[in-house]
Amino acid sequence: MSHRFTTRVFAALLAASIALAGTTPALGLTGLAKPPAYSHPDMAPSLADGRDLQTGVPAEFSAISITGQLTGRMSGTNSISFDKFRDGDMVVVEDPAGITGHAGLFDQRFYVDIRSYSVLSANVNPVNGVQREKCLKYRANNEAWGIYVYGQTSTRRTAARSWAYSQMGKPYNIFAAKTDLRSFYCSKLAWAAWRYTAGVDLDADGGFWVWPIDLVNSSHTGVINHWT
Repeated sequence: MSHRFTTRVFAALLAASIALAGTTPALGLTGLAKPPAYSHPDMAPSLADGRDLQTGVPAEFSAISITGQLTGRMSGTNSISFDKFRDGDMVVVEDPAGITGHAGLFDQRFYVDIRSYSVLSANVNPVNGVQREKCLKYRANNEAWGIYVYGQTSTRRTAARSWAYSQMGKPYNIFAAKTDLRSFYCSKLAWAAWRYTAGVDLDADGGFWVWPIDLVNSSHTGVINHWT
Protein backbone atom coordinates (compact mmCIF):
# COMPACT_ATOMS: atom_id res chain seq x y z
CA MET A 1 0.00 0.00 0.00
CA SER A 2 2.73 2.46 0.91
CA HIS A 3 4.58 1.73 -2.34
CA ARG A 4 1.46 2.48 -4.41
CA PHE A 5 0.95 5.69 -2.42
CA THR A 6 4.53 6.75 -3.13
CA THR A 7 4.26 6.00 -6.84
CA ARG A 8 0.92 7.76 -7.18
CA VAL A 9 2.08 10.99 -5.55
CA PHE A 10 5.35 11.13 -7.46
CA ALA A 11 3.56 10.50 -10.74
CA ALA A 12 1.25 13.42 -10.04
CA LEU A 13 4.11 15.70 -9.09
CA LEU A 14 6.15 14.80 -12.14
CA ALA A 15 3.24 15.17 -14.54
CA ALA A 16 2.37 18.57 -13.12
CA SER A 17 5.94 19.78 -13.23
CA ILE A 18 6.12 19.35 -17.02
CA ALA A 19 2.56 20.43 -17.85
CA LEU A 20 3.01 24.18 -18.16
CA ALA A 21 -0.20 26.12 -18.45
CA GLY A 22 1.20 28.63 -20.93
CA THR A 23 -0.35 31.65 -19.26
CA THR A 24 0.99 35.14 -19.77
CA PRO A 25 3.56 36.09 -17.11
CA ALA A 26 2.41 38.66 -14.57
CA LEU A 27 4.47 41.73 -13.80
CA GLY A 28 6.04 42.23 -10.40
CA LEU A 29 5.89 45.63 -8.76
CA THR A 30 9.37 46.44 -10.04
CA GLY A 31 8.19 45.84 -13.59
CA LEU A 32 10.03 42.53 -13.87
CA ALA A 33 7.94 39.73 -15.32
CA LYS A 34 6.96 36.83 -13.11
CA PRO A 35 7.19 33.30 -14.54
CA PRO A 36 4.13 31.72 -16.19
CA ALA A 37 1.86 30.10 -13.61
CA TYR A 38 1.60 26.34 -14.01
CA SER A 39 -0.71 23.78 -12.51
CA HIS A 40 0.65 21.53 -9.78
CA PRO A 41 -0.92 19.00 -7.40
CA ASP A 42 -2.36 20.73 -4.37
CA MET A 43 -4.93 18.30 -3.02
CA ALA A 44 -4.34 16.77 0.40
CA PRO A 45 -2.83 13.28 0.05
CA SER A 46 -4.35 10.46 2.08
CA LEU A 47 -3.20 7.13 3.43
CA ALA A 48 -5.64 4.27 3.02
CA ASP A 49 -5.26 3.18 6.63
CA GLY A 50 -5.96 6.66 7.98
CA ARG A 51 -2.50 7.36 9.40
CA ASP A 52 -1.63 10.96 10.20
CA LEU A 53 0.64 12.34 7.48
CA GLN A 54 2.60 14.14 10.19
CA THR A 55 3.69 10.95 11.94
CA GLY A 56 2.63 7.94 9.85
CA VAL A 57 4.35 8.39 6.50
CA PRO A 58 5.72 5.17 4.98
CA ALA A 59 9.43 4.78 5.62
CA GLU A 60 10.41 4.76 1.95
CA PHE A 61 8.49 8.04 1.50
CA SER A 62 10.42 9.83 4.20
CA ALA A 63 11.58 13.44 3.90
CA ILE A 64 15.20 12.35 3.59
CA SER A 65 14.47 9.93 0.76
CA ILE A 66 12.42 12.31 -1.39
CA THR A 67 13.50 15.86 -0.64
CA GLY A 68 16.36 15.77 -3.12
CA GLN A 69 14.04 14.43 -5.82
CA LEU A 70 11.55 17.23 -5.23
CA THR A 71 13.83 20.23 -4.73
CA GLY A 72 16.64 19.07 -7.01
CA ARG A 73 20.30 18.23 -6.62
CA MET A 74 21.70 21.77 -6.90
CA SER A 75 22.87 21.02 -10.41
CA GLY A 76 22.61 24.50 -11.94
CA THR A 77 24.12 27.93 -11.52
CA ASN A 78 22.97 31.55 -11.28
CA SER A 79 24.38 34.91 -10.17
CA ILE A 80 22.01 35.85 -7.34
CA SER A 81 23.08 38.67 -5.02
CA PHE A 82 21.50 39.33 -1.62
CA ASP A 83 22.78 42.89 -1.27
CA LYS A 84 19.32 44.42 -1.83
CA PHE A 85 17.43 41.94 0.34
CA ARG A 86 15.84 43.09 3.59
CA ASP A 87 14.30 41.24 6.51
CA GLY A 88 11.35 39.15 5.39
CA ASP A 89 12.25 39.11 1.70
CA MET A 90 12.27 35.68 0.10
CA VAL A 91 14.39 33.73 -2.34
CA VAL A 92 12.96 31.05 -4.62
CA VAL A 93 15.12 28.82 -6.82
CA GLU A 94 14.25 26.36 -9.56
CA ASP A 95 16.53 23.39 -10.14
CA PRO A 96 16.64 21.60 -13.52
CA ALA A 97 16.83 18.25 -11.72
CA GLY A 98 13.97 18.96 -9.31
CA ILE A 99 10.20 19.35 -9.30
CA THR A 100 9.21 21.86 -6.65
CA GLY A 101 12.30 24.06 -6.27
CA HIS A 102 13.38 25.55 -2.95
CA ALA A 103 12.68 28.70 -0.95
CA GLY A 104 13.84 30.64 2.08
CA LEU A 105 13.23 33.85 4.02
CA PHE A 106 16.00 36.42 4.49
CA ASP A 107 17.33 37.35 7.94
CA GLN A 108 19.35 40.53 7.51
CA ARG A 109 20.91 40.32 10.97
CA PHE A 110 23.29 37.61 9.83
CA TYR A 111 24.18 39.01 6.42
CA VAL A 112 27.68 40.15 5.53
CA ASP A 113 28.23 38.65 2.10
CA ILE A 114 27.25 35.70 -0.11
CA ARG A 115 28.96 33.32 2.33
CA SER A 116 26.66 34.34 5.20
CA TYR A 117 24.10 31.99 6.74
CA SER A 118 21.24 34.46 6.32
CA VAL A 119 18.40 32.44 4.79
CA LEU A 120 15.84 30.80 7.07
CA SER A 121 14.41 27.63 5.58
CA ALA A 122 13.52 24.02 6.34
CA ASN A 123 15.50 21.15 4.90
CA VAL A 124 17.02 17.78 5.74
CA ASN A 125 20.66 18.81 5.24
CA PRO A 126 22.96 19.42 7.00
CA VAL A 127 20.40 18.83 9.79
CA ASN A 128 16.72 17.94 9.69
CA GLY A 129 14.47 20.89 10.40
CA VAL A 130 14.24 24.67 10.31
CA GLN A 131 17.71 26.13 9.98
CA ARG A 132 19.85 28.97 8.67
CA GLU A 133 21.16 28.28 5.18
CA LYS A 134 24.16 29.75 3.41
CA CYS A 135 23.31 32.38 0.79
CA LEU A 136 25.83 30.83 -1.59
CA LYS A 137 23.74 27.67 -1.69
CA TYR A 138 21.09 29.50 -3.70
CA ARG A 139 23.51 30.03 -6.59
CA ALA A 140 23.55 26.29 -7.32
CA ASN A 141 20.31 26.39 -9.31
CA ASN A 142 19.45 27.52 -12.84
CA GLU A 143 17.04 30.27 -11.80
CA ALA A 144 16.64 32.40 -8.70
CA TRP A 145 13.92 34.89 -7.80
CA GLY A 146 14.19 37.55 -5.11
CA ILE A 147 10.74 38.63 -3.96
CA TYR A 148 9.24 40.92 -1.32
CA VAL A 149 5.80 41.44 0.18
CA TYR A 150 4.54 44.81 -0.88
CA GLY A 151 3.17 47.51 1.41
CA GLN A 152 4.92 46.26 4.54
CA THR A 153 6.60 48.39 7.20
CA SER A 154 10.00 47.58 8.63
CA THR A 155 8.21 46.52 11.82
CA ARG A 156 6.20 43.90 9.94
CA ARG A 157 9.26 42.74 8.05
CA THR A 158 11.08 42.25 11.33
CA ALA A 159 8.08 40.44 12.81
CA ALA A 160 7.95 37.96 9.90
CA ARG A 161 11.67 37.32 10.13
CA SER A 162 11.53 36.88 13.91
CA TRP A 163 8.58 34.49 13.65
CA ALA A 164 10.45 32.33 11.14
CA TYR A 165 13.56 32.36 13.32
CA SER A 166 11.51 31.29 16.35
CA GLN A 167 10.69 28.03 14.55
CA MET A 168 14.37 27.02 14.47
CA GLY A 169 14.82 23.33 15.19
CA LYS A 170 11.27 22.25 14.36
CA PRO A 171 11.33 19.16 12.12
CA TYR A 172 11.06 19.05 8.34
CA ASN A 173 7.93 17.47 6.89
CA ILE A 174 6.84 17.83 3.27
CA PHE A 175 3.52 16.08 3.87
CA ALA A 176 1.82 18.12 6.58
CA ALA A 177 -0.79 20.77 5.80
CA LYS A 178 0.57 24.29 5.53
CA THR A 179 -1.49 25.27 8.60
CA ASP A 180 0.06 22.52 10.74
CA LEU A 181 2.77 24.35 12.66
CA ARG A 182 4.34 21.27 14.22
CA SER A 183 6.72 20.99 11.27
CA PHE A 184 7.77 22.85 8.13
CA TYR A 185 9.11 22.57 4.63
CA CYS A 186 10.95 25.41 2.87
CA SER A 187 8.18 27.50 1.31
CA LYS A 188 5.75 26.71 4.12
CA LEU A 189 8.05 28.46 6.60
CA ALA A 190 8.12 31.65 4.53
CA TRP A 191 4.37 31.49 3.89
CA ALA A 192 3.56 30.94 7.57
CA ALA A 193 5.87 33.73 8.73
CA TRP A 194 3.86 36.28 6.77
CA ARG A 195 0.48 34.63 7.32
CA TYR A 196 0.76 34.53 11.11
CA THR A 197 2.34 37.96 11.62
CA ALA A 198 0.89 40.26 8.95
CA GLY A 199 -2.15 38.21 7.96
CA VAL A 200 -0.99 38.04 4.33
CA ASP A 201 -1.62 34.82 2.42
CA LEU A 202 1.18 34.35 -0.13
CA ASP A 203 -0.10 31.05 -1.56
CA ALA A 204 -0.98 31.95 -5.15
CA ASP A 205 -3.37 29.04 -5.67
CA GLY A 206 -4.56 28.39 -2.11
CA GLY A 207 -3.91 24.65 -2.18
CA PHE A 208 -3.01 22.11 0.47
CA TRP A 209 0.69 22.85 -0.05
CA VAL A 210 2.35 26.15 -0.78
CA TRP A 211 4.97 25.53 -3.45
CA PRO A 212 8.01 27.81 -3.76
CA ILE A 213 6.70 29.15 -7.08
CA ASP A 214 3.40 30.05 -5.37
CA LEU A 215 5.30 32.69 -3.39
CA VAL A 216 6.59 34.23 -6.62
CA ASN A 217 3.20 34.16 -8.32
CA SER A 218 1.31 35.61 -5.36
CA SER A 219 -0.51 38.86 -6.04
CA HIS A 220 1.00 40.14 -2.77
CA THR A 221 4.64 39.87 -3.88
CA GLY A 222 6.87 41.94 -6.12
CA VAL A 223 10.11 40.96 -7.78
CA ILE A 224 13.43 42.26 -6.45
CA ASN A 225 15.27 40.60 -9.31
CA HIS A 226 15.54 37.45 -11.37
CA TRP A 227 18.89 35.76 -11.84
CA THR A 228 19.96 33.05 -14.27
